[in-house]
Amino acid sequence: MPFLVAGDPSLEKFKELCVAIEPFCDILEIGIPFSDPIADGPTIQEANVRAFKAGITTTRALEGIKDIRSKTEKPIIILTYYNILIQGAQTIEESLDKTFKNLKQNGVDGILIGDLPIEEADLALKVCEKYDICLIFLIAPSTTEERLEKILKSARGFLYLIAVMGITGARSRVAQITKDTIQRMKEKTEEILPIFVGFGISSPEHASTIINAGADGIIIGSAMVNIITKNLSDFVEMKSEMVKFVSSIKNAMMALQKHNSRS
Repeated sequence: MPFLVAGDPSLEKFKELCVAIEPFCDILEIGIPFSDPIADGPTIQEANVRAFKAGITTTRALEGIKDIRSKTEKPIIILTYYNILIQGAQTIEESLDKTFKNLKQNGVDGILIGDLPIEEADLALKVCEKYDICLIFLIAPSTTEERLEKILKSARGFLYLIAVMGITGARSRVAQITKDTIQRMKEKTEEILPIFVGFGISSPEHASTIINAGADGIIIGSAMVNIITKNLSDFVEMKSEMVKFVSSIKNAMMALQKHNSRS
């Protein structure tokens, strides 16, 4: 599940990148630019700034997603923050209803709200159920069994396991705590929801290690955005390198699946 920020480096180029990598994705995660993305490190913060400079708004981001939806049947998940969702009406309830109706009409299948904990999610859960949108919850190495049980009662789609403590950003290796957490969480969630692991994954080797540890999927964001940052003056190279990177991850997953099926 690759992650890109809507409108980075521009709305048209963002859409072209999404279409180019779509054959190698199982799910596509798209960030809605926000002025204070507290879960994200410098790489994705800069992507948000670039998107704003390119004239992106939430409305334009959703128009871009609607266009992408017309070109794929694969699930589209958005990452956003609660403030964006409670705009546009006199009450929070009315705003959420209006926003989620709009999300559904533009082709969104699931949503991850970076600053919404399970303890405060009742309103969002109700409107997600109304519009058949999966609310994805974050879990972490620090998540207690009690809190995990609360999340499992309400979560749909998959669980997003934060691989490391801290903010997003490509790391050089997969930490032992990540492997241990995957195994601990799988014991509790095996029959309920798949676990996708994100934060810090930046290579096919990382991806294989994560899957071998028991995860069901991987999420890569900062390493993707780094490709954009490196090639801002050469979109042809940016697109080529992006496709090469995403396809290398997909090929590693397929090779691992083939190997495991023989074992």
